[in-house]
Amino acid sequence: MKGPRRRRALPLLASVILLAACAGPGTSPIEHPAGDSLVVRVSTLGGFIGPNVLFTSFPGFSLQGDGRVIVPGPQLAPYPGPALPAVNVRRLTEAGIQAVLEEVLKTGVFASSAEYRGAQNVVMDAPDTVFTLHADGREVTILVYGLGTLPTDTSQTGISAEELATHAALLHLSERLTNLDAWLPPSAWADPGWTPFKPAALRLLVRNADADPPDSSGIPNPLVAWPTGDDPATFGAEVGTLPGSRCGVVSGPDASAWFLALSNANQLTRFTHGGHRYEANVRFMLPDEELTCPDRLI
Repeated sequence: MKGPRRRRALPLLASVILLAACAGPGTSPIEHPAGDSLVVRVSTLGGFIGPNVLFTSFPGFSLQGDGRVIVPGPQLAPYPGPALPAVNVRRLTEAGIQAVLEEVLKTGVFASSAEYRGAQNVVMDAPDTVFTLHADGREVTILVYGLGTLPTDTSQTGISAEELATHAALLHLSERLTNLDAWLPPSAWADPGWTPFKPAALRLLVRNADADPPDSSGIPNPLVAWPTGDDPATFGAEVGTLPGSRCGVVSGPDASAWFLALSNANQLTRFTHGGHRYEANVRFMLPDEELTCPDRLI
């Protein structure tokens, strides 16, 4: 137990030193972890979507301890689209991190973890929006079902006025976090602009596509050699909830090889190995995430 505590103390100590250096006279900076650690995240989970979409679902907002903000970028409309998702990154200064944390805390919602599911009485098949906060000595997760699906300025049968107020506060927060450029001053940013995010690891969902019929668009499948030295038939591990599919995470040189291959691929590209064709769906791994596959895909 002592070893892990010492390792965790280092980023926290670094953040305390950094905050003390950045804080002005009479201010009380909000403590947060440093480096790759997660500070704030907004994710959307579930809803009426297919397993491949669920697998590639990416958080709408992530703030890491070193100030990196990682968000989905504009998605190209033409079909077939690129195989790699559009994800952007930009780094905040410590003052910018503090401004974001103040925005989160002033909602008054993050005193402790909670779930708000009253909207299930009104809306079916809506997703959950999950807000995560690691700051100010708090480890808080707030889950809201159906965020943005209800009018919050009138009463609703089956959901309390207090919960509607929480919906309104969190919807406003979500809009602010996903549009930082609209309200943060230029001085809040350490980087001059957004740049493409290149992850250190990729999560891949692979399946044999030998029996796939031609695409209904009539566009043929581009064929590309499987980019790494492993065998796709034994890649990763079987996904029990999605027969015929295998999930695995690649990092290091394998991640670089896959990133290059996918950079030149589209949604219809099939990867060939040993006379077989394979479809590969990719999800970028975030700096704080464990290099594992999800327990369930549906």
